[in-house]
Amino acid sequence: MAAPEPAPAPAAASAAPAPRKAPARAAKPKPPPGLTVTLAYTDGEWTIAANQGAKALAKPYVVKPSEAMRMVQFVDVPGVQEAVEQIVAAERAEAEQQAERLRSELAEIEARLAELRDAG
Repeated sequence: MAAPEPAPAPAAASAAPAPRKAPARAAKPKPPPGLTVTLAYTDGEWTIAANQGAKALAKPYVVKPSEAMRMVQFVDVPGVQEAVEQIVAAERAEAEQQAERLRSELAEIEARLAELRDAG
């Protein structure tokens, strides 16, 4: 007589554990959009503006010529500081001429006013 055959082992018990999926790679962090700061001179005024990507961080607003000069002193780019200095010097010369014309006009008006006071 033949010996009875052993019962087959349940499939779940004998199967190897399912292989794990490779961990998903962490998404590379998106770098922030570029930042653009603009110092501009137009129509006798210095303005500064800032954009980050398409978003306006600071709309153009007026700055004093002395502030514009300080800003470009931090930028060590040949020609930039000289260009700003030339613009500021031209503006200064124009303002000095205008002040001299106004002083002369004021002196004429003061003389006329003195004559009118003496006459009255």
